[in-house]
Amino acid sequence: MRLTDLHPAEQLTRAMDRVYQQELTTASGGNISILDDNGDIWITPKATDKGEMKASQIVCVHPDGSFDGDFEPSSELPFHTAAYRVRKDIRAVLHAHSDYCVAFSLTRTLPRTDLLTETRRRCARMSLSAYAMTGSDTLGENISKEFAKGSDVVFLENHGVCVGGGDLTEAFMRFETIEYAARLQALAMKLGGRLTQANEPAADCAEAWRELPPTEPSFEEEAARRELVKMVRRAYRRDLFFSSFGAASVRLSDGSFLISPADRDCMELEEDDFVRVLGGAAERGKTPHLYAGLHQSIYDAYDEAGAVLTAQPPYATAFSATDAQFLTYTIPESFYMLRDIPRAPLADMTRRTDRAAALFSSRTPVVLFENGGVTATGKTLFQAFDRLEVAEATAQSIISAREIGNIVFLSEQEIADIKTKFNLE
Repeated sequence: MRLTDLHPAEQLTRAMDRVYQQELTTASGGNISILDDNGDIWITPKATDKGEMKASQIVCVHPDGSFDGDFEPSSELPFHTAAYRVRKDIRAVLHAHSDYCVAFSLTRTLPRTDLLTETRRRCARMSLSAYAMTGSDTLGENISKEFAKGSDVVFLENHGVCVGGGDLTEAFMRFETIEYAARLQALAMKLGGRLTQANEPAADCAEAWRELPPTEPSFEEEAARRELVKMVRRAYRRDLFFSSFGAASVRLSDGSFLISPADRDCMELEEDDFVRVLGGAAERGKTPHLYAGLHQSIYDAYDEAGAVLTAQPPYATAFSATDAQFLTYTIPESFYMLRDIPRAPLADMTRRTDRAAALFSSRTPVVLFENGGVTATGKTLFQAFDRLEVAEATAQSIISAREIGNIVFLSEQEIADIKTKFNLE
């Protein structure tokens, strides 16, 4: 069930649980609210454990300032109220003290969102709000001024970030995206290279897909749908996918494939949400992911590919957002799992997909796209996932090692020995 189909109290409880479980706030930090059609504001309570919040604790605040419930509303109610007053299109507000957003709020600067098209698309309108005391009317006034100017993401000096959305799903995805953008920039800066910019405009997910006539799903398709749900959620928990980032697909024996849908929170996906694609046609009533064209080209060009994952895990993507070289000559597992990882232009992900697909083979199962993240292939969904996870672990170890000392990569002879031992071409 989609988050927005739930009662406001259930929506807030579920969203806060995700914020806390993803380590994006502390037990006492952060607050979330929803404005309903009656003008009531449903908001998380004051001074309660965010890791154990229950729907019965959510407070309903009426337009006259009175409220229902056994708890007091969050002390930050003034800026939630102010945001709704100045922006009629905002129906949900989320504030939290996530690590990297707080880091930027301490420097009183804004993170770059232009390192990926996804972050720029979702968080293009940002601003910085002047410091004021927590819970004060002045803080509410400062934040509302920024929302009134059209900002969807407002950084609070020495206080974190506040985001607004048309509903709670949009607000949550925007919040997770801006924390990701801040984290990505911080990691990319550690590589010491030049940060690059995503110059490609965001493509339209709804482009030119014909309608695929409905068919009764086979047992193979039903099993693949179940496997996709499990693996996408696992990728999210492992910090490989994010609510709005990541596409997973599996090839079926009839030549079609199943892929993630466009613009959906990956943790809300159910079996029926995945889109069947065949020969340029997509399942009726569904829009396939932005990278469906890339996956189609890979399946057409690379017979061994049984599954494809396109993702933006932060450490590996830090390499794609800089001119730093991503070498896999770190430990034996990294090389025999990943081999050499070629780089491809961002445009090859959406406009020149045939060129990108030609790079994939048993010798190059993983490709890094400039300012676009990583695409991993495998004979099975597990193998593609394993390669994606190893790529992220390898990138993380390199970035961590740079803070310790000079990195010693495996020599050419040591790589040759690995190829011999594992019968690599």
